[in-house]
Amino acid sequence: MTALELKAEGYVKKRNGRKMTRHHIIPRSRGGGDIEKNISRIPDRYHVAWHEFFGNMTPKEAIVYIRRLFIEKGKKMKWKSKDMYRLQIEIQAETLTREKSREKK
Repeated sequence: MTALELKAEGYVKKRNGRKMTRHHIIPRSRGGGDIEKNISRIPDRYHVAWHEFFGNMTPKEAIVYIRRLFIEKGKKMKWKSKDMYRLQIEIQAETLTREKSREKK
C-alpha cells in the first residue's frame, strides 16, 4: 500500500496531534472485515511501516517472516528486496494451503 492509498483510509487526529489511522489486523484483501474486532487504531507512521515491511501479511505470517528472515536464515544470507518479497509470497502461499486443507476436513 502506498502512502497515498493509506491517506485515503481515514486519518483521525488525537489530542496530542499525532495522526492515527485504522489498521485491519486481517487485511481486507485477505478476507478481514470492517468489524471492530479486526480494526486497530495506530499511528499512521507505524501503519505505513507495517505495510512497507510486511505488505498485507497477517500477524501470524509476520511472525513466521521475522523468524525466517532473522533467525533461521539471517546469519547465512544477505537479503535483497526480491528475496524478501519471495519469502512473503511463500509464507502467504503456505497459509492459503493450510486454510484450504482445514476447509476440506
